[in-house]
Amino acid sequence: MRISIENQLYMDCPEGFRELTEEELKDMNIAPGGKVMCISDQVRHIVISVAWIHVSGLSAWLLGRREVSWNMTMQIEKKMKKFSYYWIDDVKRTIDGHLARGVDYDYVVNGINMTGESLAIKSDENLYYFHMYARKIRREESLKVFNEILDGVAIVE
Repeated sequence: MRISIENQLYMDCPEGFRELTEEELKDMNIAPGGKVMCISDQVRHIVISVAWIHVSGLSAWLLGRREVSWNMTMQIEKKMKKFSYYWIDDVKRTIDGHLARGVDYDYVVNGINMTGESLAIKSDENLYYFHMYARKIRREESLKVFNEILDGVAIVE
């Protein structure tokens, strides 16, 4: 199934995943101000969220790719400190022809070792954020699924 944010970003929802409802999204700690879609595979314990924010004027002009990624990484580190956040590595990859920068990290929630990867793209006046959260024990499998999903993302400019 193909899903989208405001006809701006399209992503395939693979078998085993389902799109979270508005009610389920309210229970998540999602940054305000943007459009969000989130999919989950409850069997494999993977959650993937994608957000799109439009910035304009001076903000769009001043924000560079590195600043967008750095700001995202600092926000994640700040919010995740209470969950024993541990930085693993910086990440770069291409998503629909756009350079994405981000970070891999581990954390602990309710005694469960978790892992995450977060990526940010700046394209003109649009910011796109891609996040994957999974059980640490299934890190490699989850990253493979995340990368397959990212390979199918289409961004409309």
